[in-house]
Amino acid sequence: MDHLTDKEFDRVCTHLSRTFGLNMRSKRVLLNCRLSRERERLGFSSFSAYLDKVESETDPEATARFVDLVTTHYTYFLRERRQFDFLRTTAFPELERSKPNRTWNILCAGCSTGEECYTASMIVEDYRRGRDLPPVRITGIDISKAAIEKARRATYQFAHVEKVPPRWLSSYFTNDGGNYTVTDAIRRRVTFAQANLNDPDALQRRYDLIMCRNVIIYFDGRTREQVLDSLYRHLAVSGYLILGHAEIIRSRTKFVYRRDSVYQKQPEAIIP
Repeated sequence: MDHLTDKEFDRVCTHLSRTFGLNMRSKRVLLNCRLSRERERLGFSSFSAYLDKVESETDPEATARFVDLVTTHYTYFLRERRQFDFLRTTAFPELERSKPNRTWNILCAGCSTGEECYTASMIVEDYRRGRDLPPVRITGIDISKAAIEKARRATYQFAHVEKVPPRWLSSYFTNDGGNYTVTDAIRRRVTFAQANLNDPDALQRRYDLIMCRNVIIYFDGRTREQVLDSLYRHLAVSGYLILGHAEIIRSRTKFVYRRDSVYQKQPEAIIP
């Protein structure tokens, strides 16, 4: 298997940074493996010829495949359970008190193949029992077209649901030959869209809660700050931003740290 030369690797990283705001310079092994196989599959004689095709954007399928290959979609239901417990014990009760008659909007940014969105919907379904809640709208966005298509299908192999409680498996999934499909009751409050957080038009409304876990860590410094500014603007007053455990917001003028990589929006008036 051929490997990217230093010049080709730099070209890939420059394209990813310029086009998507992604910093992949620490992912050389990943890029080597995935892009080498793709170049061979498409029959290009060199990486330069393959990258010419990708950068020309004349083949939407090749471009979409490139984006899918260089991004990571590892996830599963109830990943980082303590953060989902926070929804049940803190975020939802606060919304119930402050916004009892208005739709709750939840964003899952970098939603990958949908497990995070459907987990949130299942927690909503549990929480609403015995309560008169307003509608809840969960939006999942991801840069990968293939990931979004899989999320919309809502069908998963057992390895993706092995951490799901037995009651959820029997109540919120149907089992067809070892594949588990999320029920309509859980799916109907979830919608998906392909979008890049680096795009200033990616977010379309104000959200009461934003889950953006293990996403901003892949952006370069300038893009990371732009994305955090956008998330701040689209988060409701006192709303929560949930990040991955390796992601830290050091500025306290916009968000205050609560616990378990959960941040709460500070009032806009204190921003200089």
